Amino acid sequence: MKNLKDKLLSVLLVGALSLSLFGCDSSKMNNEAVTLATSFCEQVKAGDTSELMTYISDNTVSEDDLRSVIYPGDLNSEQTSYYEAIKETITYSIEKPVYDSKTKTATVLVNWSIGDYSCDAALAASNIQEFKTAISSSSKVIPFELKVDLNSDHAFLTNPKALIDAVYSYSSVENNVFPGLLSEYYTGCELVLAPKGTYTNSDSIGVRVYFSDDLFNFRFVPGVKYTVTSGSDALYASDIFYLEENSIRFDLTSEMVDDSYVSEDGFLIDGTYKFTVYDEHSKEITAVECTVVNEDIEKDVVSFGSHKKDHYLANLVYEFNDDDLMTHTFVYNSGWWDYDGTSVGKSAFASNTKTLGFSLAVSKENDSELYYEYYFSEESDFSDINTDEPLFESACKPSVYDDQACYDLDFTPEEGLTPGYYGLVLYSDASKKHIVFTASCIVVEETSGDVIE
Repeated sequence: MKNLKDKLLSVLLVGALSLSLFGCDSSKMNNEAVTLATSFCEQVKAGDTSELMTYISDNTVSEDDLRSVIYPGDLNSEQTSYYEAIKETITYSIEKPVYDSKTKTATVLVNWSIGDYSCDAALAASNIQEFKTAISSSSKVIPFELKVDLNSDHAFLTNPKALIDAVYSYSSVENNVFPGLLSEYYTGCELVLAPKGTYTNSDSIGVRVYFSDDLFNFRFVPGVKYTVTSGSDALYASDIFYLEENSIRFDLTSEMVDDSYVSEDGFLIDGTYKFTVYDEHSKEITAVECTVVNEDIEKDVVSFGSHKKDHYLANLVYEFNDDDLMTHTFVYNSGWWDYDGTSVGKSAFASNTKTLGFSLAVSKENDSELYYEYYFSEESDFSDINTDEPLFESACKPSVYDDQACYDLDFTPEEGLTPGYYGLVLYSDASKKHIVFTASCIVVEETSGDVIE
C-alpha cells in the first residue's frame, strides 16, 4: 500500500513539474513574440522601409516594394500632405499572444487605429487643414493577426508584408487629391483693359490668369500668389488666393506701391512692369510684362447722336468707343434700368423719375473700376452742353452675379429730373480722357405714357 502511494505521489510530482516547465516555456515564448511584434509595429508606424526590411525573410520582397506601399508614386505637395496627415493618426495596441506548443508559433493580435479618411467630414474637407481636423475626430480599426515562428534560436515573423499592406491600404484607395503641378493646368493670361500691352495715364494695371476647368475635378487644389517688379525693384508680393473659378485677376494699383512709383497726377510712373504668378509652393506658373506711359493727351470729344423723341421711345441709344469693352459686353442684357417704374420707352422716362440708371452687363472677367459722367441738354443733339461741367460724375465697379457682372451707372438728382435729354459718358481712366461708351435718354413732361414693349 505504501509503494502504491509513493508511485502516485511521484506521478503527480512529475506532472506538476511538466506543467510548470510548460508554463514557463509558454510564458517565455509569448514574451519573445510580444517583444518582436512590438519592435516591428513601431517600424511599421514610422514607415522606415530600411528597418522594415530586417523583419522580412521573403526574398521576393524588396525595399522598393515597401516604399511603393507606404509612399506611393511621385507625389506632389498636396498628395504628400494628404498621406502624411493620415500616417500621423496611426496607433496600435497589442493583445496577449496565443502560443501553439505543437508548432512553436505564436499569434499576436494587433489592433491598428487610423484616421477615417472616408468619413463624411474628411470627404467634404476643402483643404488639408480641414481634412486633418476631420480624421483626428473619426477613426477606423484594422485588426491583424501577426504570426511569429519560434522554432529556432531567433524568432521571426511569417507575414510581415501582409501587415504592412493592411495598415497602409489607404495609399491604394482613390483619393482625388490634386495631382502634378498647377502650371500644368494653366491655359493663358491677358492684360486687363490693355490688349496691346500698354497702359496710358493709369493708376492701376492688371492681369487675368486662366486655368483648365479640369482643376475642379480634384480636392485640395493649391492656391496662387503673384509678385510685381519693375526692373530690379520689387513692388508688391501678394498673399495666397484660392481659385473659385477658372480664372483669377491680379492687380497693381497706385495705392499698393511706394510713393516714388506714383506721379503727381496719381498715375503709375512710366516703365515696364512684370507680373509673375506662382502656386502657393513658389513654383512659377507664368510671367507677363506690360508698359505704362504717361502722356499729356487731350480728352476725347464728348458727343451724342441727334435723335427725335420717338426714336428714344422705340430704341436703346448707345455707342461703344472701345473694342475691348465691346467684346466683353452682353449688349442684349444691357440698357436703362427702370428703378421707379416710370419708363415710357426703351430710352425714355417720365418726369417723375427719381433715378436714371444704365446697367452695362459684362463678363465677370471685367471687374475694373470705370468712371462716368452725366450731362443734360435741352437740345436733342446736345449742342448746348459744357463738357467741362458735367451734371454728375462718379466711379463704379461692377456687381458680380452668377453668370455676368453689371456696371450700374446711376444718377439720382436731389431736386428731381428736368425734362430734356440726358447723356451718359463712360471712361476707362481716372483722368476721364478716354471714352469707352456713351448712351443717352430722354425725360418727357408726361408722368405716364404708352410703354414701348
